[in-house]
Amino acid sequence: MKKNVVVLFYPSPWDGEQRGRIPYALLYLERMLRDLAVEVVLIDEQVQREYRSIIEPIQDRILLAGISAMTGHQIIGGIAFSKYIKSLHDIPVVWGGWQATLLPEQVLAEAYIDMIIMGQGEIPFQKLVDGMLQGSDITQIKGLGFKKDGSIVVNPIEKFVDMNNFPRVDYRLIDINNYVYKSAYAERCIGYFTSHGCPYNCAFCCVAEVYGRRWYHKSIDTIIEDIAYFKKAAGVDSVSFDDDNFFVNKGFTIELCRTFVQSDVRVLWDTSAHAGLFLRLFSDNEVGLFHQAGCRQIYIGAESGDQAVLDRVAKDATVDDNYKFVEVLNRHHITPLFSTMICLPMDPGKDMQLTLDMIRKAKLIDRSLRSRIFFYTPYPGTELYDEAVKKGFLPPGRLEDWATHTLRKFHAPWWTRDYRWQLEIFANFYLPLVNPNYYRMAPKSVRPIAYLVNKLFGPIAYLRFKFNLLMFPIEAILFLLSLRFFNRIFHTHFCLGFESYLD
Repeated sequence: MKKNVVVLFYPSPWDGEQRGRIPYALLYLERMLRDLAVEVVLIDEQVQREYRSIIEPIQDRILLAGISAMTGHQIIGGIAFSKYIKSLHDIPVVWGGWQATLLPEQVLAEAYIDMIIMGQGEIPFQKLVDGMLQGSDITQIKGLGFKKDGSIVVNPIEKFVDMNNFPRVDYRLIDINNYVYKSAYAERCIGYFTSHGCPYNCAFCCVAEVYGRRWYHKSIDTIIEDIAYFKKAAGVDSVSFDDDNFFVNKGFTIELCRTFVQSDVRVLWDTSAHAGLFLRLFSDNEVGLFHQAGCRQIYIGAESGDQAVLDRVAKDATVDDNYKFVEVLNRHHITPLFSTMICLPMDPGKDMQLTLDMIRKAKLIDRSLRSRIFFYTPYPGTELYDEAVKKGFLPPGRLEDWATHTLRKFHAPWWTRDYRWQLEIFANFYLPLVNPNYYRMAPKSVRPIAYLVNKLFGPIAYLRFKFNLLMFPIEAILFLLSLRFFNRIFHTHFCLGFESYLD
């Protein structure tokens, strides 16, 4: 029987039934195989948990199975799918994505993985599929890793190519409705990329390693057409531009926002920025244009309230930039969102206190400010990774062990004490309740209770923030312990914070 089926599998990024992430990795690869004599079968574990019924009728025709996985929970689903495929026939299993790119030898060491694709996968994967169809030599393909005579071979990575040179993504291959979620400011939001890459080289981030500090954006026409399709197919009213750094090119940003204002395709949106670059590039009036164009939230990697940490990680920004960023957005009714990390290898106690204090001060500037607060977690391919190893971090020795290496589970050996309860009190009690309108973001089913909690404890939280009186948080401890007990009894996961900071 002719083997002409390529199966592409996207493992679920989360445990349970949570959805919301379009499997872009699969759509990016599919567009490169359209002109080849293959049938492409896309399987997204988020919505297709029972994938065996899809595989079994075609198992004899499968040419290869490709899996794209990031570090974290996706590895669990990727391993299970790989082992299932190998149990059927001797079907080649190919891994791609961040994990395979950053640790190619370790991924290839697993018996259930035959090959890997590193870096930008479109071109090498197309060459691999075509080579297997033709029965030609594939061993010289750039970006390919494979096994030969008991040894692991890893070829040099293919140069990054402007994504605008590739065919358009076909969103009709998936049901967009499966990826719509409720955001803080709209009912039907969807994630979308207008660009890839980032020009910065932060010491904790893998993006520079993969994209080589380059940044590519889609054309304005493509962006508008894609959003129009989302609105038509799924009634989308907002978009989260999930770019690594949206505000890189001033001309592109201004043109896109003016197009939103003039176009019939109007949506609310949020995105990311680098505080220092944002303040240097855009005037106050231009930030006003962003709000007019639908911008309702901008996320920055504020990272730390310790300037020594910002300098060490080559952030090219200051703590004062973070405050100024909040002030600018506050004037234009755009919600600022901080992403921060605490307890780095240098001085975990100091950086945690300074970072929480920075968030406290920023919250007083704009009480709508939201913040993600993560414990610093070392990832391969970053400058700080080696420093973490020197401070006692033992990297996982096998692929499966990276499944629990996440921002929410990591406990560093350099911690001088367990900081998790202090973070829980700050992030899941005081921080959200300082906002008098916090309750409006709660689900309707619990909004009345959230209103009472907000009005009862909000004034106390505000006074504690204003006068920096966070010692002896008796009311926070009593409330959080009661909430834990409630969640345990009723098997719920209620949390006051923007996200659940601790598992």
